[in-house]
Amino acid sequence: MTDLVNQPASPSGGAQLGLPRVLGAGSVTTLADGRDVRVVQLNNAATTPPFERTVYEVQEFLGCYGALHRGAGPRARVTVDAVEQAVRRITAFIGQPEENALLFTSNTSAAINALARLLPLTAEDVVLTSEIEHTSNNLPWRYNTPARVLDVRANDTGALDLEHLEQLFAEHAGRVKLLAVTGASNLTGYCPDLSALADRCHRAGAMLFVDAAQLAPHRHIDMVEAGVDALAFSAHKVYAPFGLGVLSVPRSVLARQPADPGGGSIDMISDSGAVVWAPSAERHQTGTWNATGIVALGASCATILETGWDVIEAHERALVSHAAATLSAIPGVRLTVPAGSYRTDDRIGTFPFVVDGLHHALVAAVLEHEHGIEVRAGTICNHRLVRRWIGVPDDEQARIEAEIAAGDRLSSYGIVRASLACHSTVDDIERLDQAMRELAAHGPTRRYRPVPRHETYEPA
Repeated sequence: MTDLVNQPASPSGGAQLGLPRVLGAGSVTTLADGRDVRVVQLNNAATTPPFERTVYEVQEFLGCYGALHRGAGPRARVTVDAVEQAVRRITAFIGQPEENALLFTSNTSAAINALARLLPLTAEDVVLTSEIEHTSNNLPWRYNTPARVLDVRANDTGALDLEHLEQLFAEHAGRVKLLAVTGASNLTGYCPDLSALADRCHRAGAMLFVDAAQLAPHRHIDMVEAGVDALAFSAHKVYAPFGLGVLSVPRSVLARQPADPGGGSIDMISDSGAVVWAPSAERHQTGTWNATGIVALGASCATILETGWDVIEAHERALVSHAAATLSAIPGVRLTVPAGSYRTDDRIGTFPFVVDGLHHALVAAVLEHEHGIEVRAGTICNHRLVRRWIGVPDDEQARIEAEIAAGDRLSSYGIVRASLACHSTVDDIERLDQAMRELAAHGPTRRYRPVPRHETYEPA
């Protein structure tokens, strides 16, 4: 794909429905055959475009941006005021409990790693995650805590096995300190019942942590109402791609020495080295804050709240139903999560699929270069569930791992994922449907060469 050009959004871009407008909704690209087409953005689970309002507020802010917490004067005062307003917006967006504080990081992964290092876990403690977790909500608990980490099983559709959860709580009664679970799966779209999970955790004396990276753009979050103790998400998945992660955590967890001390973490240090730490909600955010990212996220949160979750959820639920029915009817294409699961379960618009006889990365390349459609291909940070779908035996798994370690990432199995957002349209789904029907029936129309290092293909 070449020559990406931004143009005004098409009339079908959702603005007429009262939905927020995103920057670049009318982007046009030149395909390999020379045709110009509108880009279909179906990789929203990876990142979302910014709202037009968010970009406007950032531009206005940058015109008066000054030192945050590190100076006096008009620009510094405006900057502090803008950041404090953004914090109030973000706090309202997630329904944060009064006893919690916000910590800002670079992304969700960094936020979860920070929480893992902040919690006073021991080798006798148990942390429960699950088989549907993104790698970011798995590895931090295994590598940044001494606790024993156990996974709650999931079925083939990516839904949690609640009986197994009960079994783990019973087997490790008194030792389970935390359940770390996704609010919405990045791979299957599955949304667990957070209120029910919080109730089970609290009866066991455990905390509930929610990785809300995928939940935050698609569902109303109220931490107080749901009973969520701690939560993390990323701005770039909430229409504010300015490099920011958010961690909401009880202040009691923060009343300790910071894991990463530095500038801004102390109020005084004596000649002897004795330290007077900054207040608990400040000592863990060292260095210069990402003020622009905070303001951007605040603007996006305000945009969503003012639009109304009822409007956004109704639009997305209708698209999810249409997409599930459409994609499941394409000959030669298999949804790895049955279409019926999108009707019976609470799921966001994330659709994993495979095409008979074609490598997942080749499918993504054809969609890009021949149709102007953005998707993602691979194991999508959940190797175990994808392996189950593909049916890879142990000996084959060992061979694949050896080839990947040697530099051939294309030797990996994988799926293709199309993911919706509030700016998605019926036309986007129809474009994908037409492209997939042509590809499944006739294969690529052009020759492609493998690029193993990047796990992709490009036109030959």
